[in-house]
Amino acid sequence: MKSLSKIILSVLFVTLIVSCATSEGNMKVMTQMKDSISANYPTVASIIINVQNNDNLVIALGSEDLYGADEMKRQQIANDLASMALRLFGKDSKLEHGKIIVTQNETNQEAEPRDGLVSQMDFLSVRKAQ
Repeated sequence: MKSLSKIILSVLFVTLIVSCATSEGNMKVMTQMKDSISANYPTVASIIINVQNNDNLVIALGSEDLYGADEMKRQQIANDLASMALRLFGKDSKLEHGKIIVTQNETNQEAEPRDGLVSQMDFLSVRKAQ
């Protein structure tokens, strides 16, 4: 019985360490990604990045300029950000799904703003192209 308890505790400990390391690694990459977005898209005033379950990336961008752009422009940005995400998170990342949400509210603090215009990130196509 004591042996089983030790095994269970060991498994829980390893799981906790791995998940903490993953979260910490994601935080560093998300900071790098925010910096890169700011540098490449100077009209973006607010950036919120969320990684959900290590496979879904949601990026909210507050920019009147991008909000007024056509869907083709926003889709190109979504594709560019998908490429950027795969470079920063690594080719072995589990990213499968993603979207950018563009809002005209340049002080946006919501992960999924109600007025947001959504463009999907296609990680499968980006991986094939790399």
